[in-house]
Amino acid sequence: MIKTEMISANAVRITAPEKLQVDDFRHIAPQIDSLISQHGKIRLLIDASGFNGWENIEAFENHAGFVKNHQQKVERIAVIVGHDWHHWLIGAIRMFVHPEVRAFDRSQESEALQWIVG
Repeated sequence: MIKTEMISANAVRITAPEKLQVDDFRHIAPQIDSLISQHGKIRLLIDASGFNGWENIEAFENHAGFVKNHQQKVERIAVIVGHDWHHWLIGAIRMFVHPEVRAFDRSQESEALQWIVG
């Protein structure tokens, strides 16, 4: 299950599990939607260092749908990556989403946090 933690008034840290499940985004949507209604735009620090994929195609589709429906309300996304393929994925995502997205290695977590809240 995805874990969330507020890191500032308009920024949230999302920790991805090893495998994203079908209902993960349904669980965090109310919190994200509430932040968007309060602040207009939000920032995300995503810890994907342990992420290894999706439970199944439906989980992937739910993830893609969540991103599609929320991307215009996100200013920036910092992703803490744990695998080389994460860098490739972040590079591909940059071409399709509105927010500025940067990948950070685990050793750069403090820089990622500073970029999100700074």
